[in-house]
Parts: sequence; structure tokens; C-alpha cells
Amino acid sequence: MASREEKKRQTRTSLMDAALMLVGKGNNFSSISLREVAKNAGVVPTSFYRHFSDMEELGLNLLDDLGLILRRVMRATRQHDVVKNGGPAEGFIRGSVEVYVDFVCAHRNHFYFMCQCRTGGTPALRTALRNELKYFANELVLDIRNVSMLPEVDSQDVEMISQLIVATMSEITIDILDQGKVNPAIQQELTENMVRKLRLIWLGARRWKSS
Repeated sequence: MASREEKKRQTRTSLMDAALMLVGKGNNFSSISLREVAKNAGVVPTSFYRHFSDMEELGLNLLDDLGLILRRVMRATRQHDVVKNGGPAEGFIRGSVEVYVDFVCAHRNHFYFMCQCRTGGTPALRTALRNELKYFANELVLDIRNVSMLPEVDSQDVEMISQLIVATMSEITIDILDQGKVNPAIQQELTENMVRKLRLIWLGARRWKSS
């Protein structure tokens, strides 16, 4: 029999999954009511308030959970591919793009929600999303520094390069989501196009000399 804490975690997860399911069905997160979420999660509305004060807090938790999982996955990929391929640039570019594309395809509803936050979410959700992208870029900065990929570039410029890489990778998200059903041929084309873009950024970064 599940403990009280386990039941509480299950209910929280059910509420978050229900919100994502509604987003995946074409609903905009900003128009979804907590009653709809509770109904689809199979709980009464009063149970919602035991976990979240309102829909905005639920959304903030969704962004936080997605950011933690994605950063963990991408960090492991970069570290693995740098060692495996013997060259940091080739390792983290292709490996990271392939893993990111697969991750988006496997978590489509999360990224529908993320895209909605970026263009039409509440100020708090937009701020939280920007912060998640900053965390992502900051981890990339650490990886670049740890293996001395850009020894002649100062810290401020490495941050700028990392932010450019993250922003460029974010572009592929909408293209993936616009596919509807996953099309392997299109997915491969998107992956190769993104790899070329990042290689071009990296070529410029290696030639960049901070003043």
C-alpha cells in the first residue's frame, strides 16, 4: 500500500500530467481552468489546492521539472560524447543535437507548453522560462571551460557564444512540433541542418579573440 507521501506525489504528478495532456490536445495553458485539470487528473478541485495555489504555480513547476530533466540529459550527453569522439566540438555538437531532437519528440506536450509560455504566458512564466534557458547556457559555459575548448575567449564572450548556441537549438523545437507525427526523414533533415548551423557558430567562436 502506498504511503501518504507517495499518494501525495502521485496526485501532484497526475495534476501536472493532466495539464500537459490538455495542452497537447490543442488547449492554451492560459485558458485551462484548475477544475479542468482536476477533472482530468481524477481528483476533486479541493485536492488541487493541496499541491498548487493556482495554475501559474503549476506551470512554474512544469518548467522547473522540464528544465531539470533536460539539463541532466544534455549534460550527460555532452560529457559522454566529448570522451567518446576525442574532440569536444564534434562530440557535443552532433551528440547534443541528436539527443535534444529525440527528447523533444518524446516530450512534445512539455514543449508545446514551453512555446506557449514564451509567447503568451504570464510574466512569471516567461521569466521562469528565460531563467531555465540561462541555466542551460551556464552549464554549457562550464563544459566549455572544463575541457579548455576556447582558451583565447574570455568568460563574457563564452557566455555570449553559449547563449547563441542555446538560442539556435531552441529554433528547431517549433519545426519538430510542427511535424505532427514524427517523420524520421524530416527529423534527420532538421538534425543535419542544426548540426551545420552549430558548426558554423563554433567555427566563428574558435576564431574569435576577445579584446
